[in-house]
Amino acid sequence: MPETPPEKLMGWLTREEEEFGLTGAIERTIDPEACRRMLAEELGYSPTEAQVGLMNEAARFKYEALPEIGVTPQMFTRPWGQQVTYRDIATGRFISRDVVETRFMFP
Repeated sequence: MPETPPEKLMGWLTREEEEFGLTGAIERTIDPEACRRMLAEELGYSPTEAQVGLMNEAARFKYEALPEIGVTPQMFTRPWGQQVTYRDIATGRFISRDVVETRFMFP
């Protein structure tokens, strides 16, 4: 899992939202110990520190960092795989990854 692409982690978080609701997904992934329990339940074995850290970082990015800069991620399944896109919360318009990165640098 340490080599897992961000798209797969966002997909995992989306599945958690579908199964447990937004609040449940946040509760299961933001806290490192809750994240460890969730991964152990999902994977069937005790996850490594790297696995817990990676999933926890993805959750913090999606549920804390992006909303602070007015962005929400969306996952689309395409014929060639999954694609993460970003939307401006205020306008609802799609924005590029470059715009997201610029907002992090110059909030």
